[in-house]
Amino acid sequence: MSVVTLEVQDHVATLRLALPDARFDRGALDALSAAATELRGRTADVYAVVVASGADFGSGWSAAALGEDVIAGLPPLGATFDAVAAIPQPVVAAIRGEAASAGLELALACDIRVAAQGARFAMPETSLGVVPRGGGTQRLPRAIGRAHALRMLLTGEAVDATEALRIGLVSELASDADLETAALAIATTIASRGPIATRLAKEAVRRGSELPLAEGLRAELDLTVILQTTADRAEGVQAFVEKRPPRFENR
Repeated sequence: MSVVTLEVQDHVATLRLALPDARFDRGALDALSAAATELRGRTADVYAVVVASGADFGSGWSAAALGEDVIAGLPPLGATFDAVAAIPQPVVAAIRGEAASAGLELALACDIRVAAQGARFAMPETSLGVVPRGGGTQRLPRAIGRAHALRMLLTGEAVDATEALRIGLVSELASDADLETAALAIATTIASRGPIATRLAKEAVRRGSELPLAEGLRAELDLTVILQTTADRAEGVQAFVEKRPPRFENR
């Protein structure tokens, strides 16, 4: 069975993980990177992405991955999650079971997170005398703020799904049975919007999070100018005037 599979239906891609022992090893990272690369090249037919898994979203690194020397010449472990974060289409994570260490770092690389009510989240690296290596120290505080992030990072304590919702780590809870349906509903709604607009909106937020406000506003304006050259933008305006649903063509 493949570690990562990719299926597309109605412009929504489902990227499904089948991790050995729910842990990320080098093979899983390579497969996930390849899927992210494929998605970047499929903006013509994929408008939104759902990342899903089995019983656990990801419980951490394999022993081999955790033991890799950072100066051994191998790609950084976090490069895969950087590739996921760079997918231009909006990405929705459907998180069940444990999302710890690398599993949480993958979730943080996604744009929207939906969790099953029994999900748990943790960054336990300090209990092993190490620090997160997959972007956790950077993406976690950006997602939930410095205070909540530092508590998770420094204590290694897990938070349950209810607390994750309260602190903004996830945006919605669902029953385990309904989890993927809930995530797919969000992705399907996104896919029904103007696909160029949703990609550029994601890009505007990504750029702006790394810039002072004035520069972020300028980036937003630049992307708006690009959008004004598209047929979809003209169709959206015309549909609004005519009081009908728009028919976007991704061009």
